[in-house]
Amino acid sequence: MDDAMLTFSPDPDKAEQEMHAIIFYLTTFGYIDGDFDATEKSFVRTYIRKLVQHRADTAMADAEPSFRVEIVNKFTAHFLEVFEGIDLRIQELFAEPIQKDEEPSAFVHTKLKVRCFEIFQSFDRAGQEQLMATIDELLMADGQAHPAELKFRAELAALLSTEVDVELVDDEDAVSHVLVEAPRKLPTTGENHPFFVPAEFHYSADRKKILEQAARDRVLIDRVLALLAQQRLLGKGKLTGKSNVAEIADGESFLDGHTYVVRPVPKRAYELTILGDLHGCYSVLKATLIQSRFFEKVAAFRAAPDSVPEPKLVLLGDYIDRGLFSLNGVLRTVLQLFATAPEHVIALRGNHEYYVEYNGNIYGGVKPAESINTLRPHLPLDVFRHYAHLFEQLPNSLLFDRFFFVHGGIPRDRLIKERWRDLSTLNDPEVRFQMMWSDPSKVDVVPADLQDKSARFPFGKLQLRAFLQRMGCHTLVRGHEKVNAGFERTYDDEHAQLFTLFSAGGKDNNDLPSDSSYRTVTPMAITLSLDPDGNATMTPWAPDYQSYNDPRRNAFFQVPPEIAHRRD
Repeated sequence: MDDAMLTFSPDPDKAEQEMHAIIFYLTTFGYIDGDFDATEKSFVRTYIRKLVQHRADTAMADAEPSFRVEIVNKFTAHFLEVFEGIDLRIQELFAEPIQKDEEPSAFVHTKLKVRCFEIFQSFDRAGQEQLMATIDELLMADGQAHPAELKFRAELAALLSTEVDVELVDDEDAVSHVLVEAPRKLPTTGENHPFFVPAEFHYSADRKKILEQAARDRVLIDRVLALLAQQRLLGKGKLTGKSNVAEIADGESFLDGHTYVVRPVPKRAYELTILGDLHGCYSVLKATLIQSRFFEKVAAFRAAPDSVPEPKLVLLGDYIDRGLFSLNGVLRTVLQLFATAPEHVIALRGNHEYYVEYNGNIYGGVKPAESINTLRPHLPLDVFRHYAHLFEQLPNSLLFDRFFFVHGGIPRDRLIKERWRDLSTLNDPEVRFQMMWSDPSKVDVVPADLQDKSARFPFGKLQLRAFLQRMGCHTLVRGHEKVNAGFERTYDDEHAQLFTLFSAGGKDNNDLPSDSSYRTVTPMAITLSLDPDGNATMTPWAPDYQSYNDPRRNAFFQVPPEIAHRRD
């Protein structure tokens, strides 16, 4: 056995994690030259067996040879399955949404580089050197080192020697005491509600009728734009000069620019129903509203605001694309919800709510952009220009108590250092844009040079903590990133908690195309309760979307076959 072979932790769970990390690392370098060929894959499989054999020889030196062979074969088969799974996940990265002008390979390489950087941080110096030696061997597995592979290796080595500095401050008030409950099931009702019925219609294949439908949607958009303008007028400038949410008076609630603020009224209870990315999954939205009894709770609060919790619906963006009911289903309903109860509905902007005009045409700002691409042949340019204006006017973030809600994450370090003045900086256009695209990393700090490599860039736990401390917050709730469990506690730190919520998905959800990668997701919602004493409880739960795949409860499924599968 090679003396340079990696040494694993004696803790079986830790050793399993280390093995997963190494396999990811080896698989990554196979993809960097654009062609993970059979020779490279053979090298990885052989190296996996060597690693397993080495661990068995080290940990089971006194075992019978036949038993050791059995164990080696068993765990080699297990880790070869891990390798196949990692290989598949990397292939899936090439289908992830990216900015319109960004190359998929650039995005994937950045994601892989971030993960490799994370892996390195989990090993000591000796382990890092052994990893590099292993990679050097892999680079020559097919007889030559590809320039792209050498460049990737050099960039990774440079990242490891980068000095990082994060400025943290002490804020005893910005400490999370939120109780996070285990996921639960809410009662299923199978009910319908009259609110939904008028909006449940597909765009017609008939030219005259689809123009009439688009005109009706435009009236709704204009109503929403007017309400947002009214809210902005009342909240204009209220964030200027405020460096911390504690400087905003209790009970204040306003929209300043693109930032909502809700400072709880003393001794008032609140109940927030939160949804992450919906991506055309109309049945999830409908089930959430009915199961949470949102309409009834709004009516009860309006009737007796001092005796029941104040209800809020918080939507984290990405209403369109991927699913079958985007502009005409999820977005239309979200706009109608806001138009009906603007003081109770907060609809934030996601990175898919992003259309750009170029050379007299309108394009989706992400790739792929199914909703606009499907409808472009059937509707005039001005319709999409109006959607683009709506998207630009949607708010980007919510400051509720000491919680921060946003679609993606936080801005890049460089931008924060250059532009941050006070809470009004949240309205800076570039800050807003970057907060729609970023993702959390497993490391404490992601070097600035690595953040600059892609529009969908990473940030670390300490970077989040520093950003939240600037605002006097302790918890970030976001969507943007597919997590198969639907809900994930990404960072568990009393000074910087981060939760990722994904609400599109369902293995048997007919809101999605049959080949959708989101079918691996269990779509989730969150109920965030704040009692009169300020104690917060977060409860994730799975909406009963199956009941609303039924044509008796969802008119979108009462359609002729020729238009049933259009991605509107």
